[in-house]
Amino acid sequence: MTLDYIYGRPKGPLPDAVAATRRLLGMTDESIRRDVYELIQWLREQPDLPNTLDGVELEWWMENYLVINKNDVNRVKENLPVYFQLKTILPEVMNNRDPKLDDDMIKGYSSTLLALIPTIMDGGRKLGVFTHRPGTPASDYNPVGIAKQLTCIADLLLAQGMDHIRLVLVMDLKTLRLGHLARYPVGILRRFFLYAWKAYPERVAQIHIINPPVILSAGLALFKPFLKAKIRKRIIIHRDIDSLFEQVPIKYMPKDYGGESPSMIELHEAWRQKIIDHQLYLKTCVAKHRVLQQT
Repeated sequence: MTLDYIYGRPKGPLPDAVAATRRLLGMTDESIRRDVYELIQWLREQPDLPNTLDGVELEWWMENYLVINKNDVNRVKENLPVYFQLKTILPEVMNNRDPKLDDDMIKGYSSTLLALIPTIMDGGRKLGVFTHRPGTPASDYNPVGIAKQLTCIADLLLAQGMDHIRLVLVMDLKTLRLGHLARYPVGILRRFFLYAWKAYPERVAQIHIINPPVILSAGLALFKPFLKAKIRKRIIIHRDIDSLFEQVPIKYMPKDYGGESPSMIELHEAWRQKIIDHQLYLKTCVAKHRVLQQT
């Protein structure tokens, strides 16, 4: 498996959102060079971890991993081994991440909509909107496929440029049913929240729940044991959508909700196609970005 190109720092100025993210974290060209050099030297001293990353310029990838770790060198050193270990900790999620061939991903994409808004909000916040597709039977819902989708997105952001500091999630649960909750494999769910979130330590600023169903308490009971206390405190339930727009400006929302961003299906399909287009790199991540085999 050989890539005919590698992902690296763009030639010329960084994209505006990527550059703004670094400024918000207090990163400068000098601090990036210093910290990335320290981290690469540290990585090369770890006997069971790879000392380079196939398919990407190591300096560029490490800069992006520093961003996702809030510009904290010690946090990178703590979380980076988990990133490499994740392929063996969560093989059910990390293997076979092909939206065209993998049954989990096919069902995940066909039963849900996940929209990541390209425009970054103030304070380096990126907005994501999730909902179950109306009219899709709960038996088709596949949480493992969604977990695969999320790790693919994270891998591509690390390769192409982290453009945000924190996530704001809007969960539209209008069509949530008990059948959806029954589809969650608790063992995988526990490992995902414990290890995948450490390997890809995205900061979630807020979780907004709109159109809460009568079974919301059952849904929260399923997830809350796996969430840190500070994340649980960031869950906001909206009984009407106008209260959401007091905290998330409507212009950033998909057009389905009256916003100016592309529709849910357009954004959902754009990322699905991106994951298809970058399959070779994503397979390289699984095959090569992992703990070295002990002899």
